[in-house]
Amino acid sequence: MSTYVLRGEQRRRIARSRLFDIDNGAGVTVDDVVLRHSQAVQLLTARIVYATEDAGTVAGANIRIGTTVAGTQIAGSTAYVNGSAVGGATAVPLVQREIPANTPVIVRHTGIAATVPGEAYVEIEYVVVS
Repeated sequence: MSTYVLRGEQRRRIARSRLFDIDNGAGVTVDDVVLRHSQAVQLLTARIVYATEDAGTVAGANIRIGTTVAGTQIAGSTAYVNGSAVGGATAVPLVQREIPANTPVIVRHTGIAATVPGEAYVEIEYVVVS
């Protein structure tokens, strides 16, 4: 496992996905290109952030992050958490952190078919590698 050290000139940046409706339909997917930088980047953290409260069971709804549509090169399937409050977050474990220049970072949301109100987005912190 690599250790990532931020140098004085590296600034943390944040990329954010679109807002996903958690109950958009059983197995219905939505893909969003969150980041495509002209230089190589190093991902620091990723998390699901809840924009509205999900008031019930969200079992089956999840996100994954890849460099291809539906890919899991960066992060495997991470489930939404039941009963999350506005502003709450779920950590997304990263399996790949170094992203080459001009490579897309794509989030795939998979919804559920329930009447569970709730919306969330994915937030990724990164630094540009020079």
